[in-house]
Amino acid sequence: MNRRALQYLAIALVTIGLLYLAFRGQDLSEAIRSIEDAHILPLLGGIVLMFLSHAVRAFRWQIVLRPLKRQTSFWRAFRATIAGYGMNNLIPRSGELVRPYLMSRGEQIPMAGALASVVVERLADVLALAALMIYSLWAYGSKLTKVSSMFSGTGVAILAAMLAVLILFILMFFSERRTLQFVNIFVKRLPERFAKRVEKIALEFSLGLRGLDRSAILPLVIGTAGIWLLYGVSMWVSMQGFDATMSLTFGDACLLLTLSGIAYTIPTPGATGSYHALIKTGLAMIFGVPAAVALAYAIATHALSYISVTLAGLGVLIGEGVSIGSASKLKEAESG
Repeated sequence: MNRRALQYLAIALVTIGLLYLAFRGQDLSEAIRSIEDAHILPLLGGIVLMFLSHAVRAFRWQIVLRPLKRQTSFWRAFRATIAGYGMNNLIPRSGELVRPYLMSRGEQIPMAGALASVVVERLADVLALAALMIYSLWAYGSKLTKVSSMFSGTGVAILAAMLAVLILFILMFFSERRTLQFVNIFVKRLPERFAKRVEKIALEFSLGLRGLDRSAILPLVIGTAGIWLLYGVSMWVSMQGFDATMSLTFGDACLLLTLSGIAYTIPTPGATGSYHALIKTGLAMIFGVPAAVALAYAIATHALSYISVTLAGLGVLIGEGVSIGSASKLKEAESG
């Protein structure tokens, strides 16, 4: 209980700190006026496109799950995806367990395999974000260092090293033989019953990771490209909601998408604070958008996304008979 309280306290402090950075020195009354003057239809259109990207994500997930079960329900995959995002908006990273749990329960597939399929998806998304970062560095160069030191030479080198380690770790589980060798290093001194249980979970995890077979690679690549393309279009359409951002191009929206992707890697509820800070800074310092309008754009787009996804996710959880408390315990069990 104490550890749980400390985790929530740390999340709250990080969120408050990032919100402080985003709102520091800003005229909130001017930002509110900018929101009141915004065109609502483009902002709502951006949300519709975002949900469409979640539908493509559900379809991609079905492809990754094929080694576990050849045919799965698209509707269940979509509902589980929305529920996962909804829980992430309340408790960071909890949705990464809620989503495979709902799919495992509904489709009668191993939880470890369903969890591994999410890892495959996350790896594809990390690679997509890396590609966006490369584009942003090529198109905007030194301007990005004004937004975050992450885009400096040292920051990019660290990210590349982390990505390489992640890929090597995942590749280790693509072979049943290598999986067993890796697991045996850690379980050889454990009681036999417990060791066999760990070995079984690791093999199910490995089976889920092998969703990247030859027949799945092309659909996975196309699905990932479709998801991130829709994210970019959603961001560009939302830009049409403010007069000061209407002239920005789709390429500019892709830069903002890069910043948004980074913001969502920071464990705050639904990127609260991190999204506001990075998007506001990017719009103001790179594109010269007035600070009040930049903050208004960040507030409006985040609020519409956060509220709609959270309500939809909670609706799915209620329909599935899963309470927020029981869903959060999945996260506690994983961290314990």
